[in-house]
Amino acid sequence: MRVTLPPTTPHGRQGRAAGFRAVLVALLAGLAAGACAPADPLEGRVDAADALAFSMWRSEAAARLMPAQLADLDKAVQEYRFHVMARGGASGSAAVEDAALRMIAGRTLRHVLRQGLGWELERASAEKAALEASMRRNALLRTRPGDKASEGYLADLADRQASRLRSAAAEVDHVRERLAAAGGPLAPADAEPAEPAPKAEAPKDALPPDAPPVRIP
Repeated sequence: MRVTLPPTTPHGRQGRAAGFRAVLVALLAGLAAGACAPADPLEGRVDAADALAFSMWRSEAAARLMPAQLADLDKAVQEYRFHVMARGGASGSAAVEDAALRMIAGRTLRHVLRQGLGWELERASAEKAALEASMRRNALLRTRPGDKASEGYLADLADRQASRLRSAAAEVDHVRERLAAAGGPLAPADAEPAEPAPKAEAPKDALPPDAPPVRIP
């Protein structure tokens, strides 16, 4: 059986040529975009002109980042939001989001990670220090002789705080590891002002070891 193909018309040839040109232009554009992108994805600039722009940028960046780096980005941006709220520069979720986006817009991803994770490390370290101070105060408390209920309460409290301290220490170690992966702390000249870590207050209710026993409520 013989099949006869329809003759190629000038219009058909022009259409195919136009299609080839469109494909070629698209390929060249893709190659140019790849050539312009930094070899290290952490050196790319964050597009955060608004929430939509940041959402689109994050979706594109996700293809170039490792899962741990993407998780670091989300944590770092959350720390920027916390920092905005702590400074009192904005009120309301929309205003806080806008202020945080303005802080990261145009920054390299590495800068955002180092700054945000640096703030997270400060916060986690302060929480760990506060817990350690509380444990030191509680270790000075004494119960009356034979007060088994208070002894049990203190023992249970010590166990719960020891568990929390282990978790806090693990969190500090994890943030330090991720901060090191992003290049470590920012140089003082580049760092944005962060809220100082709270200092542990001297225990007011702690008793010296030779103090008379007290009943724990």
